[in-house]
Amino acid sequence: VLARRGYQIGRLFSRFASVLTRSRRSCFLTCVLTYTYTVSFTCLLQSTSVVMQNKSVGKGMLYGGIASCCAEVVTMPVDVVKTRLQMDGAASVRLYKSSLDCAIQLLRAEGVTSLFKGLSPALLRQSTYGSLRYGLYSPLRDMLGVDPTRPGEIALWKKIAAGAGAGAFASGIANPTDLIKVRMQTDGMSSAIAGNDCTKKYRGVAHCFRQTVAEEGVLGLWTGVGPTMGRATALAAAELSTYDEVKFQFQRSKVIEHDGLLLHACTAFVSGLTSTLASSPFDVVKSRVMGQPVDATGRGVLYSGMLDCFAKLIRREGPLSLYRGFWPNFGRVVPRVTIVFIVLEQLKANFG
Repeated sequence: VLARRGYQIGRLFSRFASVLTRSRRSCFLTCVLTYTYTVSFTCLLQSTSVVMQNKSVGKGMLYGGIASCCAEVVTMPVDVVKTRLQMDGAASVRLYKSSLDCAIQLLRAEGVTSLFKGLSPALLRQSTYGSLRYGLYSPLRDMLGVDPTRPGEIALWKKIAAGAGAGAFASGIANPTDLIKVRMQTDGMSSAIAGNDCTKKYRGVAHCFRQTVAEEGVLGLWTGVGPTMGRATALAAAELSTYDEVKFQFQRSKVIEHDGLLLHACTAFVSGLTSTLASSPFDVVKSRVMGQPVDATGRGVLYSGMLDCFAKLIRREGPLSLYRGFWPNFGRVVPRVTIVFIVLEQLKANFG
């Protein structure tokens, strides 16, 4: 039923888009987005409960990947704006006044599809990173001597440790896809800084991958792996443990007794805020290190690594620069967390 509704509405919107844009790519993108929004919204209405426990590691990874990809499509425009704002000022020139100004400039210069730059590598990343992060959380937590049938006895530090371990491992494996996504999202910024038209360096995912390997070698695909793993460790530790703990505390204290949409939304808000606060500095550094230009030897021109980037940001732009793009990041994390956990529950409820 969900697929049929999404497909029918998607076809209507794609026909409307074809009249306005005459672009097959825009039509396909509109159809995909409409389908994802329809499925996600219907899941919100039908959601019953969220359980941070999987029957098997394989199912946990599969469901985690699907849920992460759905959330990625919905929140992609915010992610593009966030990444642009984080890179803004790296070359001592500011292009954007605010999140809204960034989005408007992108739409004027490059069209609607510019808000979905890097969608392909982002989905590839979530199919690996998202799968591993959500799929490995409960097994790692149980390995620490936890009885999943007695949630009240699970220590908070064990939840944090399990989330951190799952996030660090998953991000290290998926770093190449994250690198490609960031570079495609920031492609053309150097031309805009120089006052020229937005000249693109990359023609697509495969071209960006080949260019990176040709210019920087295979290990170049792991550029920025330090801040990436730092961000993922902080994000997963905060997100997964907070969601797990806050949901249990809400129910135990009877703040929200019914395990439904209200509980999930409130828990996701707390989890999203905590995750954003914990991961934003690493997120800014990751975007700067990954998105910086490189010299002939493949070395970064602006920063030599994570610590160097942290030091230069604080010294040149002040401590608050570590939270640049905070609100777009927050606006992305909260709906992403909500969609991920609700889709996860629907998959578990329907497929075991």
